[in-house]
Amino acid sequence: MKQFFALLTFLLFAFYGHSQELSQVKSDKYSVYFDFDKHTLTTTEYNKLKSYVDSLGNIVILSISLEGYCDDRGTAEYNRALSIRRANTVETILGEIASKQRNVEGKGKIDLRIVDMDQFELETKRLFNRRVDIYFEYFHNDYVDLNKPIEELPTQEELTIRNTKIKTFEDKPLKPGDIITMKNLYFEGGRAILLRKSEKQLEKLLKQIQENPNIKFEIQGHVCCIDTNYFRDAVDEDTGISNLSESRAEAIYNFLIANGIPEDRMSYKGYGRDYPIIGGKEKNNKRVEILITDIIE
Repeated sequence: MKQFFALLTFLLFAFYGHSQELSQVKSDKYSVYFDFDKHTLTTTEYNKLKSYVDSLGNIVILSISLEGYCDDRGTAEYNRALSIRRANTVETILGEIASKQRNVEGKGKIDLRIVDMDQFELETKRLFNRRVDIYFEYFHNDYVDLNKPIEELPTQEELTIRNTKIKTFEDKPLKPGDIITMKNLYFEGGRAILLRKSEKQLEKLLKQIQENPNIKFEIQGHVCCIDTNYFRDAVDEDTGISNLSESRAEAIYNFLIANGIPEDRMSYKGYGRDYPIIGGKEKNNKRVEILITDIIE
């Protein structure tokens, strides 16, 4: 098991480094400005920020860092709190208009007190200190066509019917169409790399597959937290391709093959967020399931 994780991690990191080089990771900075003593953006500044994000095109955002500033008036304690509120405001807005972001971090900062300036220079400096600096790290995703129409999603009735088919390996007899959800499988955010705390669940899954040699199955990957108006799947940050659910299903498939499960017993497929858990928390949609496709007599 440990050898498998070491090999999988090495291969994915090697591919990640290569794909990132090809993708040309870029860094950029953008600043938004606030009125005196305000921590909400004006409509003009909001629209400028949205236009800027839109101008970046179809990108995968690897990280966003925020630094909020105030001018030199007011106490240090008050100004620091205001600068943090400004950073938090921008964080919330980015969550609405740049839903692919991660690692958003707000930091309150205050410029040093301004001296030896005439009144015009002073007011100009103060104006530019009422801001939040946004630092982006991203690469362009050439694999997602935002103009491509999204296929029709399952209806609520279909989701309800599917929910009745959720079983465990202990439920006997299993039949084609039954779905087994794998709990305690953990991946790195935005990637198909399994965390070490998944080892026990992987070992349990392998044992259950070995103890049920008559079943054929499909490994199904699912993701959470994407805008289904534009994307059927999340972006795999190692490749820049919108197929994260499939990549994660394939990781389980490769693990089972590496441990002796025949290829002709199984397949894998990614379903993005086509089948959300009814009434469940959004984060729980990030999961892997086993669909029983056939029972060999």
